[in-house]
Amino acid sequence: MQMEPTMSPEENLNSTENQGEEKTPSVEENISPPEKEEDVKPEEVEVKPTQTSQKEEEKVETKVEAAFTMNLDELALEEYPAVMDKILKSDQWMKLGTQVREIQASFEKKFQKEVQEKKETFIAEGGNEIDFYFAPEYKKNFSFALREYKNKKGQHFKEIEANQKANLSRKKEIIEEIKQLIDQSEHNSTSYKQFKNLQEAFHATGQVPRAESNNIWQTYKFHVERFYDFLHLNRDLREADFKHNYTEKLKIIERAEELAKQTDVIASMRELNNLHRLWKNDLGPVAHEHREDLWNRFQAATKAIHHLKNEYNKNIDSIQEDNLAIKNGVLNEIKELLENKPENHNAWQNAIKKVNTLKEKFHAVGRVPKNENKRLWNSFRELSRQFNQEKNHFYKQQKTEEKAFVDAKRALIDEVKAILDDPNYRDHINRMKAIQNDWKKTGRISRRLSNKLWEEFKALTNLYFDRIKNKVEALSAEDQAKLASQTNFVEQVLKTEAPTTPKKLETFINEQVEQWQGLNPEASSPAQRKLMQHLVGLWDASSLSAKEKGSQKFATQLSLIKNDAEALNKEHTSQKKKIDEIATELIQLQNNLQFFSNSSSDNPVVVEVNNKIELLSNQKEALSEKANAIKSFIRSLKKQEEADAVEDVEESGDE
Repeated sequence: MQMEPTMSPEENLNSTENQGEEKTPSVEENISPPEKEEDVKPEEVEVKPTQTSQKEEEKVETKVEAAFTMNLDELALEEYPAVMDKILKSDQWMKLGTQVREIQASFEKKFQKEVQEKKETFIAEGGNEIDFYFAPEYKKNFSFALREYKNKKGQHFKEIEANQKANLSRKKEIIEEIKQLIDQSEHNSTSYKQFKNLQEAFHATGQVPRAESNNIWQTYKFHVERFYDFLHLNRDLREADFKHNYTEKLKIIERAEELAKQTDVIASMRELNNLHRLWKNDLGPVAHEHREDLWNRFQAATKAIHHLKNEYNKNIDSIQEDNLAIKNGVLNEIKELLENKPENHNAWQNAIKKVNTLKEKFHAVGRVPKNENKRLWNSFRELSRQFNQEKNHFYKQQKTEEKAFVDAKRALIDEVKAILDDPNYRDHINRMKAIQNDWKKTGRISRRLSNKLWEEFKALTNLYFDRIKNKVEALSAEDQAKLASQTNFVEQVLKTEAPTTPKKLETFINEQVEQWQGLNPEASSPAQRKLMQHLVGLWDASSLSAKEKGSQKFATQLSLIKNDAEALNKEHTSQKKKIDEIATELIQLQNNLQFFSNSSSDNPVVVEVNNKIELLSNQKEALSEKANAIKSFIRSLKKQEEADAVEDVEESGDE
């Protein structure tokens, strides 16, 4: 009966002590080709499964820390619980242990000071020290948040431990399956494929408890070698495996030779260690005639990288000093930007791009002397914070100024509308020219809003000057009399006291509309707009509900344009556009609701979204009813026009 070895000869190899600021995974430099190349083993270090460079890892950690970096000296005691809640809800909470400790220490220091001040005040007011009690709500909330953090951390490590135990059980199962393959009477292509699948499964299984790591590896390796011993009986499978291993090992060697040409020594050493893991763990032997050549070539590339590492270690002080100078230069450039703050949007955009480039440069630079590291990072974070504060302050001011500019533009638009509604609008021509000049002085706003307001302003001013040039001066005496009668009618309606009871008001409005239609007004005339605004507004004084008022207002508006196809089509298009906008918003809200499919119906966010969906659905239904009503008027008007056309043809035929 064969015994499973629990120790390996590689454990007697001496690992090389890494120099410099960080211990970098390395492999033995002076390893002679062993009898079995599967026995080659790099230093006993933990190898991460990815090839992420140290700089990239530091960059990720820095971003996480930066997101939770704050000036604790300026933080009020009442704000600490909210900060802890933010950390607890973060996906990166496990990487924020340092921040949590700093927050806890800062809170305790401030709180003790607060307690002492409260106690002194209590005693000064005549209280007995033994009766003093101070337990504010924020203290309870902060203590609760800390307990939550500790419980969450404990649960996290329990889960890791449980996963490692599960991985250990799975690896033992895989080894048992390999043993069963070995015990088979025949070894064919099927058993070989099963073996390769088991190998992949073993390496894909995660970490096991540290105390069991070496033992489970040696047991696995022992049975893998036993399988290969049995496998050599099948020559075809053996040769196929040799060929595959040869190809893969060539790729490893070529990659190692590329690493020997790179300047990032730390990253090269980390990846070299990973390549040795692949060589040792994932690949089996090659044909005997290639073993020594491949190993010598791989060892030569390894030695070249180790030489670079040794040179790096010799010059590490000067390299780190150079890196320090570069990082100080980056900080000075950011300081210069802060001292000469941009004064407009374009300048700020250029500054933001430059700072982002400088940040990337700062992260890309290698290590610096250890005694300077903390100072550099603190300065970098503080300068980044100051830059962001200045940027946010500028754009807040921009928003305030933009709002003032928008209000000024809207005021000019409203003034033009008022002039257009004035029967004596010809008297305002000088003011209209002044308004055009005032528009140019109202300041810059966002392009999208600027274009929208400009189109509205331009249309109104064009309408005014078109009337001045093309219409008013060319009006006949008959047209002027017609315009005067319409204006007088509107003025008379405005002076008439309307009833407030719904039925009487409806009768009053219908009578006014009928009389107005008898004057043959233009649907877009200022007089019609003025009359419509007045009649629609009369419903506000009625006793109807808000919904009923809306319906009556729409009916009044529709009655004034029911004989104008162009006005009806325009209103129908407007209603359809509103319906489409609401439909788009409803789809977005319903999609958002899917993210809360597992949430309780009492969730405030879910309740708010459902309420908004219900409100928008009701609005959409009301708008659809209006659109259908308009469509009905359009169809009726079209039928009337067709009937009139037929009647004209018949009368022409009679003649």
